[in-house]
Amino acid sequence: MNPLRSAHLPAAELAREARALVASAAGILLDWDGCVALRDVPHTAGLAFLRRYADKIAIVSNNSTLWPSDIQRILTLRGIQMPVGRIVLAGHQAVLKAAQLGLATTVLGDLHMRALARELGVQQVARNPQVLVLLRDTRFSYARLMLGVNALASGARLIVANPDLSHPGPQGRIVPETGALLAALVACVPLSGDAMDVIGKPYPEMFHIASASLGLEAAEALMIGDNPTTDIDGGRRLSMKTVLVSPGSTLSLVDLC
Repeated sequence: MNPLRSAHLPAAELAREARALVASAAGILLDWDGCVALRDVPHTAGLAFLRRYADKIAIVSNNSTLWPSDIQRILTLRGIQMPVGRIVLAGHQAVLKAAQLGLATTVLGDLHMRALARELGVQQVARNPQVLVLLRDTRFSYARLMLGVNALASGARLIVANPDLSHPGPQGRIVPETGALLAALVACVPLSGDAMDVIGKPYPEMFHIASASLGLEAAEALMIGDNPTTDIDGGRRLSMKTVLVSPGSTLSLVDLC
């Protein structure tokens, strides 16, 4: 949607335009955290939207604490069938990239994501890694900060799941994200863009992967999300049509059904 025009539209007309975009879209990339689910529990509006448009949706999320099969299971329990190949998550993609490198790797993330690294064949080490994977680590500590900064200072490659500083939590609470931990690392060891790979939105990689899972080019898909910076700006960089929904806008997923 045109942000300059839509900002001045009455709510009812804005909703009509958004519904028209959804109905005509060849495929939809849909955010997860905050947009469809809170604490990985889908809300009523998110479930209604998924049920109506599941056949043309790929979930594309900066989530770095879940496996794609976790979200598939969450949706299956609610009667929504979503192929695991159409669930594209930043944490999974970051760990997959480390697996492809085949180097000694430390994963700064929770036990569940380190188990994913084992599943994908990542060579995990507790010290002197050649690759450092940074996820949303809910047990991040001074010791892990020290390990990380010294690995980077020694030349380790950094793979960052996403640059988000936070995402919305229940009752309006702020949930610190991977980008907040990245800020701590680069405060100690400044890095150039060449020294790290950032996987998640607004960077283009996941938009392309998710669009390809629908058999589309990125510019052919519609991006729906609640974050103006990651979801909307990232989509527009790839000439995608976009719809911003609550909490980032007055539009709800209910308005799009």
